[in-house]
Amino acid sequence: MTQRKEVAEAETPMREELAQLRADIDSLVGTVGRLANGAAGSVVDGAKQSAAYVGDRAEDAYDAVNARGRRTLKSSEKTIKAHPYLSIAIASGVGLLIGRFMLRH
Repeated sequence: MTQRKEVAEAETPMREELAQLRADIDSLVGTVGRLANGAAGSVVDGAKQSAAYVGDRAEDAYDAVNARGRRTLKSSEKTIKAHPYLSIAIASGVGLLIGRFMLRH
């Protein structure tokens, strides 16, 4: 019976240590979860900032191309009005060339 008593006395501190170990593991899992959520939030925030930056740059590029296109169109209109017969001759020549290329293929 003394052996049982000794085993029971040795078992009690082990159970307490196991309980403490379980509590530590639960705490660690919670900490890792919070850190993972924080890291994921940082990644999402970074992606949102990058997307906003790219969107702004694309909008700027679109505005610049649009403005240049309008200037080119106005310039072309002025040139056509200044030289209407030359414009008709050039358009006819381009049309003939395109027709020739289309017939070959």
